[in-house]
Amino acid sequence: MTDQNGHAKPTTKPSDLDDFEKRLKTVQDKHNPPEDNRGDDGSLLGMAWRMSTELVVAVLVGAGLGWGLDKLFNTSPWILVVGIGFGFAAGIKNTLRTAAKMDALTADIPLGQDMPYDDEDDE
Repeated sequence: MTDQNGHAKPTTKPSDLDDFEKRLKTVQDKHNPPEDNRGDDGSLLGMAWRMSTELVVAVLVGAGLGWGLDKLFNTSPWILVVGIGFGFAAGIKNTLRTAAKMDALTADIPLGQDMPYDDEDDE
């Protein structure tokens, strides 16, 4: 490319503009929210259905085992009640474990580690 006098225009950008673009890119990357990667594991509605289904199935399995043992030992509803209690406890435990896993995945933090302290908000 040439100007009106036939002199070639410089094709490279000035170094101060390059420096500015680098700093601008760094700030934009820092302040833009990270891309949502939850689509890999399914939607949030799908995860909610999974958690509720796990809870219901755990209670039903506990009730089924309790009913079967009640019929086997002829103990009326006592083992059924205990089975429902154990099923409910197992369902809650699975639900809490799945919720902790979802939290860790959205925060990009491995399970069992504390979240990093962000001191930028203090300024």
